[in-house]
Amino acid sequence: MRRNTLFAGGALALAVALTASACGTVDTGGGGGADGECSLNIGVMGALSGANASIVLPSVNAAKMALAEYEAEDPECAVKLVEFDTEGDPAKAPGVATKMVQDESYIGVIGGAFSGETKATQPIFADGSLTMISQSATATELTVDEPSETFHRVVGHDLVQGTAIANYVAEVLEAEKVFVVDDQTAYGAPLGEKIREVLGDKVTESDKTQEKQTDFAATIGKIESAKPDAIVYAGYAAEAGPFLKQIRDAGLETPFIGGDGLYGVDFPKAAGDASEGAIVTCPCVPSEGTFAEDYEEMFGEAAGAYAGEGYDAMSIFLEGIKAGHTTREDMETYVDGYTGEGLTKNYSFDENGDVAAENVIVWSYKVEDGALVPDQEIEQ
Repeated sequence: MRRNTLFAGGALALAVALTASACGTVDTGGGGGADGECSLNIGVMGALSGANASIVLPSVNAAKMALAEYEAEDPECAVKLVEFDTEGDPAKAPGVATKMVQDESYIGVIGGAFSGETKATQPIFADGSLTMISQSATATELTVDEPSETFHRVVGHDLVQGTAIANYVAEVLEAEKVFVVDDQTAYGAPLGEKIREVLGDKVTESDKTQEKQTDFAATIGKIESAKPDAIVYAGYAAEAGPFLKQIRDAGLETPFIGGDGLYGVDFPKAAGDASEGAIVTCPCVPSEGTFAEDYEEMFGEAAGAYAGEGYDAMSIFLEGIKAGHTTREDMETYVDGYTGEGLTKNYSFDENGDVAAENVIVWSYKVEDGALVPDQEIEQ
């Protein structure tokens, strides 16, 4: 995929490091907008701290990379990326959304990162005519069931990912007896439902957990009785880590597979050695080439979950600004009609804000030595 060429990696890293302020704003300075004639904010919201932060932070870092490239071109309009830590909590996100909507300097928002917080803020952003581009919220209901006028996302929804997970379980793991667990969240419940639907009679038993659960003995007891060939978990890393650890502590070596809510260093960190060999899927492509090299040089670690998608979301906004779309109304019209080649896929949004299904790619990643490494692209 096309990507702008970064200037020297060390210089770019220094520019970003010097201009990141304590309040969470990244402003790389310079540009024709520095005199105040044109100054805009783009917000980014999600779990920037806590047990699931590794699912979000790589995309925020990549958005900073896109902004640094934009500023290197000496633009006419100064842009700041302002970070808001919602901890992924649907109860905290609406206050953040309201703050952005009430400040006319905000022309767009990257996020929400998680489905629950996204659902809670869609009406607020729609009422404020503030365009959303989510880099990682995959719940189907966000677009298919309850579309919002200003919501877009650069990833596929869970009807796609759920099908891919089911295909992996049936065709790659060749499992005939599958135990499916979901965490009852806006993300996990519909993902689990889709997996059950596609696997059909192969699902011999099912159960539900909940957020912040720490003791999974009851579910593990059901797994022991069912004797499945595979365990599928639809939920987030904060619970998946201890869940898998307790599964292995019970002496069960059954293959374990989870969705993109587990895609981040938080999952293998929480599960420890028990995570070795676990499979995590994601409607995101592995970072590679110049982008991956520059990311690692800037941030001292490999590009993780949704890094490319965060870069693409920010780039769409910045392309709109460069084209002169500097009001909320103009930006919404621009993003609605956007077509272009991004880092991770070709983009155009349908009437509900989704990218074309044929452009969505789902990959599996395997935990090896405590790190998630690309496994294979999954047939959908």
